[in-house]
Amino acid sequence: MVVYIDYNLIGKKYFIQLKNKYPNIEFVTDLSRKTEIEVLIAMPKIVKNMNVNEYSNLKWIQYLMAGYDGINLKKFKENNIVFSSAQNVFSKSIAEDVFTKIFYFNRNVSHYIESKKNKIWSPIQEEFELTNSTALILGVGSIGKELAKKFKVFDMFIIGYRKKHLNEKNFDKIIVMESELNEALNIADYIIMALPLNDETRFMFDYEKFKIMKRSALFINVGRGETVKQKDMILALKQSIIRGAGIDVVYPEPLPSDSELWNLDNLYITPHNASSSNHMARRIYELIVMNLGRYLDNKTVKYIINN
Repeated sequence: MVVYIDYNLIGKKYFIQLKNKYPNIEFVTDLSRKTEIEVLIAMPKIVKNMNVNEYSNLKWIQYLMAGYDGINLKKFKENNIVFSSAQNVFSKSIAEDVFTKIFYFNRNVSHYIESKKNKIWSPIQEEFELTNSTALILGVGSIGKELAKKFKVFDMFIIGYRKKHLNEKNFDKIIVMESELNEALNIADYIIMALPLNDETRFMFDYEKFKIMKRSALFINVGRGETVKQKDMILALKQSIIRGAGIDVVYPEPLPSDSELWNLDNLYITPHNASSSNHMARRIYELIVMNLGRYLDNKTVKYIINN
């Protein structure tokens, strides 16, 4: 069996471990043998641009990302190709990134960095705690659940927004209706966008949504840039309708140097690397081992998207 794997993402150490664990599998790191590849373990660039007709033996794609917007799932299903995502691999690091963005504002980090540069002793008396505050998490997937678990440590009230009204551990309330969402936006101290991008979520956050929020609220986006009308968010931040925003995603990416986002003092921005972690390669390796083992045992692989 020939398995293509993105070598760069797991590195030499885990690539060697994979080959030793599965000596009967031929692992390849280039696409010169497309007609022989049965399993494709790859990043978006390859999956989004691939011509399925060139992969006559392909049975399963292990996608090495959690979000799958821009992927033609119908095309794979029509060709009987199983498509699974990297759910849970990035949840912990993204959750920690959310905390970084929150604490950046809550503890006035930018002020103290500037004070240190200028050698000025300048304490700020009023800083924000998480304790007893309210978080609204849009998206109760692996990232949302990891966030809720961590928020609970701070005795926070946690609201989750999702499609189905199912109770979840660590969430105090689950909402599904637009009217409920507006009510939650009005009381939340922290609004975290972790929804996938689709027709329903595209540009769901506009100026009117920001106007509903508390002036002391923080908006964090670790989902997809196009879930937010960027010009509306810029206007809301310029007018200080909310306290600030921490975003890991924008459109387009990379962000052009002339974007107004760069000049906003109440915006903390990172270049779509919230998932970056010293544990990433190990977690991806563990996902591959788990799902490849299930595949070889004729069991259903986990985190299938196009079933």
